[in-house]
Amino acid sequence: MHYERVLVTGASRGLGAAIARELASSGRRVLLAASSGEQLRARAREIEAMTGRAPGWHAVDLRQPQGGRELVAAAKAELGGIDALINNAGIGWFKPFVEHDEDELADVVALNLLAPMRLAHALLPEWIERGAGYLINIASDLSRRPLANMAPYVATKFGLLGWAASLHREIRGRGIKVTTVMPGIIDSSFNNGIEGTRDPRGALRTAELARQVVGLLDTPPHLVVDELTVHPVDGDY
Repeated sequence: MHYERVLVTGASRGLGAAIARELASSGRRVLLAASSGEQLRARAREIEAMTGRAPGWHAVDLRQPQGGRELVAAAKAELGGIDALINNAGIGWFKPFVEHDEDELADVVALNLLAPMRLAHALLPEWIERGAGYLINIASDLSRRPLANMAPYVATKFGLLGWAASLHREIRGRGIKVTTVMPGIIDSSFNNGIEGTRDPRGALRTAELARQVVGLLDTPPHLVVDELTVHPVDGDY
């Protein structure tokens, strides 16, 4: 299974943009999704200049309950169907728990946990009927370890891993793969970082991690990588 048509969330920058570039370079058809239409348009032009083919894109607020089904409908209209979903969109803040306001708490849960669940909920009936599909969730190595000052973010990553692992066991006999990717610290713009400023031995480069993620789509049909943990060799883990 080649998984030709791929939907990527959080694709306007950082790891999501790197995944989109890698997918397009592999010849796959891609729909980029994020909240910023301006940034998505820029990524699409960049990928078109690189590959000669413009990817589709759709701006959507996945924190909203209707965002997932809106995005799935847009992706189906653009691509004619979806073979794989890469849930990459996420937010988080490094600060004490009590300094998070209620809107921030709601937003981190809505985008990091509820949005992947809603997207999968919209896609799975068709995949089950077809007997094929691939769900890849970008979580974090914090899915299995605590970290002070990021409690809401860590909670969503624990939840994402638990949901995906349970879902995998529920549908693995239906021809559908589920993988949770758990990277260590990434050299990206997440949490106000500046991409390209970190030593690669201490922070994962987005292009290198993207190759690992996209490589999952070429796994033989009889194999599944249910969890993939990736760390920089000198990272904190």
